[in-house]
Amino acid sequence: MSIQTTMDRVTEDRPTEPSRQAQPSVQLKRQVTVKTKVTDAFRDRAKSELDKELKLIDTQLQQLEAQYQYSLQQLEKVAQQGQNVQQQLQQLNQEAQQKRSQLASLKMQVSSELGNLDKIENGQYIVTGMLENTVEIRVGENIYEKLQNAEILVEDGVVTSISQ
Repeated sequence: MSIQTTMDRVTEDRPTEPSRQAQPSVQLKRQVTVKTKVTDAFRDRAKSELDKELKLIDTQLQQLEAQYQYSLQQLEKVAQQGQNVQQQLQQLNQEAQQKRSQLASLKMQVSSELGNLDKIENGQYIVTGMLENTVEIRVGENIYEKLQNAEILVEDGVVTSISQ
């Protein structure tokens, strides 16, 4: 008797049970909140990252101004050739001002976060991110329970808890 024949008999003798995989299912996305416990180590790391972000914003502002000045010079050259550049100049000014405003707003937000770090007591949890993950839902399962926000708690970079 071959191994295959024996396996067929074992399979035939087992009662058939409904398979979970045979039920219709669908993959859905849900939000996962990442909360970090404030500690001295977290505060130091966050301050360092926010300082880097502020420096990056300053660099972007400098690059924006350099590009703006270069574009102005190019438009002046075109204008000296007798072409009307009023519309291009207006568009350039508008775009530059919009980007300046966005960067200034971002800089204020980051500065505010940096200032608020010292106001948060050690041991408190703050939201440090939102992620997405997929969850499989099947016929008969509670969709509200499956889709409720999951939460990951972190302390000094180490996951301490995951709630589904």
